[in-house]
Parts: sequence; C-alpha cells; structure tokens
Amino acid sequence: MDLSFASKRKNNYLTLKGIKARQFTHNVISIQCTVNDILKFLEIKREVQREVDHKKISSIKKYIQYGLDGNDIYFPPLIFSARNQGLYDEEVYEYKLSLDERLIILDGQHRIEAFKQLKRTLEARNDNINLEKVNDFPLTIQIYEDLTLDQERQLFTDINSNASVVNNSLLIMYKEGDLYARLVREIVYKHPTIPEDLFETRLRNTRSKLMTAYTLYLVALALNDGAYNRDQRKTINENNFPTYKQNTEDFLTLLRKYAPVDAFDRDKYAIFYPNVMIAIAKYVHECQKRQPNKDMEVFFEKVISKINWSHKNKQFSSLASSYNAKSKKYQFGVRGKTNRLVSEFLLDIYFGRKK
Repeated sequence: MDLSFASKRKNNYLTLKGIKARQFTHNVISIQCTVNDILKFLEIKREVQREVDHKKISSIKKYIQYGLDGNDIYFPPLIFSARNQGLYDEEVYEYKLSLDERLIILDGQHRIEAFKQLKRTLEARNDNINLEKVNDFPLTIQIYEDLTLDQERQLFTDINSNASVVNNSLLIMYKEGDLYARLVREIVYKHPTIPEDLFETRLRNTRSKLMTAYTLYLVALALNDGAYNRDQRKTINENNFPTYKQNTEDFLTLLRKYAPVDAFDRDKYAIFYPNVMIAIAKYVHECQKRQPNKDMEVFFEKVISKINWSHKNKQFSSLASSYNAKSKKYQFGVRGKTNRLVSEFLLDIYFGRKK
C-alpha cells in the first residue's frame, strides 16, 4: 500500500493515510506524512519530555540541510501518543484529526524543533524554494492509541536510555558526498604501510589501535586545510583529492616511523592521543605552507623525533588540559586549545624560537 500521499483536508479535519497494528499489547498506527502536517497536530507535554539540547538541535539542522542539498538522509520514526485524540477508520486506512486536536510527542522533539527553527530561518531569508522542501519533508510517525501517562513516561525513558547514538567514526565510514570521508575510507582500506586493523572504524575511541576513523578525518583536515573541526571551510575537491590523500598517507607513515617504538602504550606516551596527532598534523600543515619545497620528513626529523613524548616530559604541563596525579598522566582533552598550544609548541621548536 502506497502511503506516500499522506494527508488531505476535509471539513476542518486532517486525514492521514496509515496502517493500524498491534505492538505487543498496544494499538499502533504507522503513518508517513510531512513536517507541515506534524506541526498542525503536535503538542509537547513536559511531564513526558525534557528540556531541549540546543547543540543537538544545531547538529540535526545541519543534517536536514545536507538532505535539502540533495543528499540521502534518514530519520527513525517519530513517536506520538494519541490520548483519545483522532479516530482511525480501518476500512479506508485513514486516521482523522480535527484541526483543534493535538497528539503528544514522545520521541522526536529535537528533530521537530530543528525543523521549526530551520523554517523560521528560511522564512526570514524569503527562501521559498527550501521552505517548501522543509514543509513537504516526509517523515514516518507511529501513534500509540491507548497509553496511560505512566506508560508514556516509561516509553520515553526506554527509548532514551537504551538507544545507542551512532558515533562519528561509524558515520564517517558511511557518509556520502564528503570528500574527506571518502579519503578516510580509501586510506583505511588501502594505506600502503598501515594495515586496516590498526584503524578503529566502529567504536568512538581506541586505546589499542592507531586512531579512529573520525580522528583520521580530523588529522586529514588539519594537515591539508589547517582546520580543527569538520564544520570549518574545506578546500578539498576532485582535482586535489589525490594530492590530499597522498599527503595524508605520507603523514601517517612518518608519524609511525618517528613515534617511540612502544607508542601504542598510551599510559606511557602521549603522541598517539587524538588531539596530539591532530596538533602534529596542524604543525606539518604550517611548515608545508611556509616551506613548500621541503620534504615532509624534514619536519618529523627535526622536531617530532627529538621530543620526549612520555608523560614524564614536564614541558607538557603548559600544553595539556590537565594532569592526573594518581595515574601520572597528562590529559589532552580540549581539542581546539590543545591543537593550538601543541602545534605552536612544535612550530617554535622547528623555527628555533624555543630550545
């Protein structure tokens, strides 16, 4: 049954095509409709919701915009509770709501808020083309007909405590339309000297491998564009892609060559901490920009090979974000600050401004 034509107005009613089924002990109606339809019947009740996370909304807005730009994106179903609102007609597969009836959202609050904010932005810009795309954006919803308030709270809690957020490394390995993501995948699978199993492509972090796919993405970005995060301006394109890829491969080869022999022991050495590797990439980027005719290996030989990368190096006290006196290890957890301080430290050594 084609549910792609989701709704129509009849005598001040919103009629949504859908299929009703039993999910364990509850009646659930599955519907595909548009953002504009949802905003007509949406209501948020604080007793089964939470305060919005503005960073999460901002991230979702960027994801939606990525879809508006013509890329494939995917959303899980939004979940609502009917609370005796609306009526389902099983003979014609229609769920009918009067225009003054409201459904309670149990899961999808941040997605809806992202659409609402994006609509306001587009309206302010008079961007009617993208505004129409947002209004007609197709979403799947599930409506529970017969939940009590306690069951609504339980469903909300179960969804938000058991759902697993897809981490950045996994997203990078599947993201289309991003040349740096493609560069990462090609290096992971085909680096000439580093085996695939030394890259972590599924988990958020690693202590046994060289780096995650997401760290590799940021390393490539810092090395080739001098940027610290993936939202900054990128110069990579189809023409320079082979050069950027070769540059990144060379960097990784030299990083392993000039790191301590047992550098994978992160309890002993800091060189393979993600933010430190990104800072080294930024240092090499600046050296290449200032001395484009020098071989990259010079930048490693003159500085990286000479530094004591162990946690005993007191110079790290002014570069690290903190020091754990119990474990006797420096922490390099603040990306922007760490990247800037460590890369400037390395540049000062290379250009003779520090001993």
